[in-house]
Amino acid sequence: MKKKSYKEDKLTVLYYKAVDYYDKNKNRVYWIATSFVVVIAIVFIYFKSQAAKETEANNQLVRVQNIYFSGSYQQAISGDSLGTSKGLLYIVDNYGSTESGQSAKVLLANSYYFLNDFDNALKFYSDFSGKNSIMKAASLAGIASINEARGDFASAAKNFEKAANINKDVMSNDEYLFNAARNYFNLKDNESVKKIFKTIKEDYPKSKFISQMARYETP
Repeated sequence: MKKKSYKEDKLTVLYYKAVDYYDKNKNRVYWIATSFVVVIAIVFIYFKSQAAKETEANNQLVRVQNIYFSGSYQQAISGDSLGTSKGLLYIVDNYGSTESGQSAKVLLANSYYFLNDFDNALKFYSDFSGKNSIMKAASLAGIASINEARGDFASAAKNFEKAANINKDVMSNDEYLFNAARNYFNLKDNESVKKIFKTIKEDYPKSKFISQMARYETP
């Protein structure tokens, strides 16, 4: 009985302390509660807005893909004259914070690359910050391709290797490794060439690039 009475007294004391604290700090308690509600509301609105942006960005990306894959790269960048697609640059400028916007960024960089506008291509490859492994690897491979085109074979080899190591399930990994080996060959780094070719043969035994290795292999 004494233990029970002691526990009840303790709870009573805690209750009155809480009431007393509230009475003395009503404004502070109200401010904290209100701030918490406001933060929750802001977070909810933000994620709802992002979801809407992602949907719209994806819709815009679908519209431009046929133009891009047809090889009409300037049209893919700027949009078509009929207004069917607003273009990759529009998607990146308006929805760059979404995953679809980030994917559009790689296609935009590719388009500039195919038009030999390496400065703009490098700008958008380097600016990629999406989570998609395929696109992340593609952006690094794009940077490597520009390095190679400019004669910087060391950076090209390094970036192609980085691209191949983003995710083991990316289908283009064997191509990225082969490209890295080609750049090491240009640097006369035969040890690195052999090492990479060994990796391709072991990890990608069905790769079409195995048949092309002979031209870069040295005795």
